[in-house]
Amino acid sequence: MTELPKKIIVNRIPYSVCNSNDPYSYEADPGVQEIRVTQEAAPARKRQYFMWEVAHLLLVSAGMSQKEADRYHAGVGSVLNRLVIDNDMDFVKGRKPVPSMIWINGLPYTIQQDIFKELQDEDLGGRVTYDTLYIQIMEDLKPDIKSYVVVHEITHAVLFEANAGNYDSKETFVEALAWQLLYFLQDNDLAILKPEGE
Repeated sequence: MTELPKKIIVNRIPYSVCNSNDPYSYEADPGVQEIRVTQEAAPARKRQYFMWEVAHLLLVSAGMSQKEADRYHAGVGSVLNRLVIDNDMDFVKGRKPVPSMIWINGLPYTIQQDIFKELQDEDLGGRVTYDTLYIQIMEDLKPDIKSYVVVHEITHAVLFEANAGNYDSKETFVEALAWQLLYFLQDNDLAILKPEGE
């Protein structure tokens, strides 16, 4: 990645990505649909600043207060940054099958697809366990539902790995954030954010 994209869609809203007028600054301005990032930083740092601001927009749209989003957006954005650069997320667009492993914050989460009795008994489509790094998904889900359930479990893990308070266990919040994350992954070609040579 040598430059950030010129446009990005967050929360189904198109944003222009432009230079910040202040050195070493970054901000998202939903009022004018802009994400501004300093040009003074190295490409990898610009990408991280950019993802911090994307995370802020996603967190607020999912119902987190502005104050809490200010507190957690850098951690969540850093984990999302790694999620985007470490993985091929084309499964959310139906172009590829769900992968057997996904990297979250530098950790390899194994995605297991099967008929899990404990998930059936609890009427769940999936579950993530942080200590064992497993994401279990009911294999009999329809493809579009399965993609959402995988992203939902990834969302739990992103919040946990970002140390975002106890938001990883707030199911209503995770549900809202997972939808926004799914849309973000579907609406954008995030391959442009990968480091050069990938």
